[in-house]
Amino acid sequence: MSLRQYLLYSVMLIITLVSGITIWSSHQESQHEVQELFDAQLARSARLMLSLALTEVNEGNLKTLQDMILHNRLRMEAQKSDDSEELADGHAYERKLVFQVWDSHGNMVLRSANAPLYPMTTTDSGYSDQNFDNNLWRVFSLWNFDHSYQVMAAERGDVRDELIDSIIQRLLLPFMIALPVLAWLVWMAVGWGLIPLRRVADEVKNRNINYLDKLDTGGVPEEVRPLVDELNRLFSTLNASVEKERRFTSDAAHELRTPLAALKTHAQLAAAAEDSLQVKQSIEQILVGVDRASHVVDQLLALARVEYTGQGTRIAFKSVDLHQLSIDVVSDLVGLAAEQGVELSVQESEALKVRGDVTGLAMLIRNLVDNAIRYSPPGSEVKVAFCLSDRHPILHVIDNGPGIPDPIEREKMFERFRRGEGLQQTGCGIGLSIVRSIADSHGAEVRLLPVEPQGLDVEVVFPVAESS
Repeated sequence: MSLRQYLLYSVMLIITLVSGITIWSSHQESQHEVQELFDAQLARSARLMLSLALTEVNEGNLKTLQDMILHNRLRMEAQKSDDSEELADGHAYERKLVFQVWDSHGNMVLRSANAPLYPMTTTDSGYSDQNFDNNLWRVFSLWNFDHSYQVMAAERGDVRDELIDSIIQRLLLPFMIALPVLAWLVWMAVGWGLIPLRRVADEVKNRNINYLDKLDTGGVPEEVRPLVDELNRLFSTLNASVEKERRFTSDAAHELRTPLAALKTHAQLAAAAEDSLQVKQSIEQILVGVDRASHVVDQLLALARVEYTGQGTRIAFKSVDLHQLSIDVVSDLVGLAAEQGVELSVQESEALKVRGDVTGLAMLIRNLVDNAIRYSPPGSEVKVAFCLSDRHPILHVIDNGPGIPDPIEREKMFERFRRGEGLQQTGCGIGLSIVRSIADSHGAEVRLLPVEPQGLDVEVVFPVAESS
């Protein structure tokens, strides 16, 4: 079911239920009021008839009055149609109104033409409901002041029912006529109100990976605005993700082009070499190129993983011993340090707990130590140290390499594929970018500090340490 249909059915159902309850309540109230009105009219008619009968009795004209009543009864043909109301000489409802006048001896002295010849009620005085002439009648009986004459006035019950039905019909008829019109108006109003939502849906439908601009919020209803805002936020995230992917693909192609070209060159030299020494040298260069290409690929994969994690993947952090993790990572890099002639050490420290992702933190430490080894001259030392400042655990990776004296240049080193000027060491220039991304995801801060007389101290300040 569409939202438009749901709103139409809901509104019409509510209107029908409320109107039905209102009409039912009006029916009950009308029924009560009609009964009161007709009872009062019946009592008034009985009193008038009793007064008239007593006057005629006193004047001795009772028989003349009876003859006049019988002579002036409604035309008999009116009885052929109970549905007709207006007649030439009266009203059809008169046939449904009867009266009798009895004396104290049980003699009927006066009656209407359609009244029975027996008493219409056994009730001495007041109202009662009686069945005679195959109909239910409302009867009111009344004695005069000395109980010499009693009048009985009766009215058929269907007179009251017809009036109540007529009132309800006149209430229902406008409602039944208005209901389809109201449904059409609600349908049109809901459709008009949903135009902004359909416009948003059409805009979203027409979007593709190359068109992720924000949706126009002009004219959007207040109820739909949160949805549009969230869609715009999603489009911004997707746009940033697509842009990062494009940049990453471009950078990866650029970085891999150089080692692959070098591999091809050395392979061609090896193929063209005539003596074993040249072949051996070319193969050695090929192995160096393979190592460099492998390093670039590893770093690119690491960067891709870090960026993917930062774009929505939720990793549950847990308690990590920073000191023990550093020992585990450094032990894997001992071989590389030995090849470079660099001494590698980890400062003794008590367990230093932080909350984070073990894999991410290991990648952070590995990149820092790997960079320090690659940029340190043979015979120098790379040291991993720890300290606690205002309950903030701090990791230090210190080397004796050329360092980065210029503060502005130090900040630029966090950019992708940024290498220090004048450096001859191989690398792809994304290690520090990976480090900063991982640190940001852990709420940590990375600082590059100079070391005297030369060198670099990479300081990672973590959030407040966990309580033991």
